[in-house]
Amino acid sequence: MLRPLLFAILCLTFGLVLQARPAHALECDDQNPDYCAKCEDLEKAYKGKDLNTILVRGRSVWTPLYAAYFKDCPKIAVRYLELGANPAVGGMEGDMLATVISWDRWEVEKRSLWVKMLVLAGARLDAPPITKRTTRERLMQEYGKRDDIMALIKVAEQNGG
Repeated sequence: MLRPLLFAILCLTFGLVLQARPAHALECDDQNPDYCAKCEDLEKAYKGKDLNTILVRGRSVWTPLYAAYFKDCPKIAVRYLELGANPAVGGMEGDMLATVISWDRWEVEKRSLWVKMLVLAGARLDAPPITKRTTRERLMQEYGKRDDIMALIKVAEQNGG
């Protein structure tokens, strides 16, 4: 009789703790980098963390580098790359270079700066970042020869990618 009551109390207590957790989920930290308002906040969220940590949310692979891209923090991205962040991993399905090339959130000129940064740090069009498809295969299969895609592939090629 005491055991079922104790079990019920534990379940209720645990349930209340789980219900309180979503409020924390709205804070800027390494588990919720998309909630960071400024580059400085993002930098604090990852301070002291492994720069190659992966957090999968839906089809997006969040890494500190991808978070810097998502929040448009190129200075932080350069620092992360200098400290050893993998330039190929992050973004949609884990392909950072394909994400930067294909996601038309900015004009080609701005994206080309990110492409150059990633390629100079070691990202490659013809290497698979974390899946079997290479970045080039992914881009051609999913987006075809869209003008911006082709222009950014050319930027990558011209910079050794």
